[in-house]
Amino acid sequence: MVNPENADATALTEMPGAPSASVDFMSLLSAANRRRLLEGSKRVVQPAGTIALRPQGPAMTYLIDSGLARAFWSLPDGRQTTIAITRPKELVGATSTVNWAPWIFMQIITEATLTILDPEVLRKLAATELEVASAISLHLAMRIRDAYRLIAVRTLGNIRERMAYDLLDRAAQSQLVVGRLEVMATQADLADSIGSSREVMSRALRDLRAEGILETAPGVIRVLDPARLAAIVRAFVI
Repeated sequence: MVNPENADATALTEMPGAPSASVDFMSLLSAANRRRLLEGSKRVVQPAGTIALRPQGPAMTYLIDSGLARAFWSLPDGRQTTIAITRPKELVGATSTVNWAPWIFMQIITEATLTILDPEVLRKLAATELEVASAISLHLAMRIRDAYRLIAVRTLGNIRERMAYDLLDRAAQSQLVVGRLEVMATQADLADSIGSSREVMSRALRDLRAEGILETAPGVIRVLDPARLAAIVRAFVI
């Protein structure tokens, strides 16, 4: 059995405590439990803009092998809010082990490769293997920490962090409608959204443009590198 506290040092460099906290879920398991967990699994490639998980759809649990995704809450009137940004090596749908899935959608932002797990296999392992249960607990603790970060960054983050969240959230919603990561808004609109001035917003956009994260045209901002935009949000320390 592998104790998460003594897991591979490489895996621990991105564990809770670091600003970019993430959990490499499989690294927390022994080779035997990794083999057991993958029994009955299948690998799929999901294109950008796909909804990979729906509240009223079948229960799903999967590992993100590559790509970027976001979990969001949606109201009947179409309004949305991002509640999690998921990255490679993370587990999605862990709450299915207790049959208490939250009301969320999961959107694939960049083309992603997913390993879809057999939910019955995961539930059985979580109930019988302390190591698996501990890994799931650590993953869920990271997910709660990330949710706190997203709440906090909207009001306590610096201009760059607040703008990164706002742009990523708007662009992801646009992707579901027009198929592209773009924001149809003026600098004044964005400044009002994050509680800043147009001049400060202009400087922040200029920096992101110089870094190759986005490009701008009159009335539109195109996100070129959503992963780097997400990394700015996750750099907010709580």
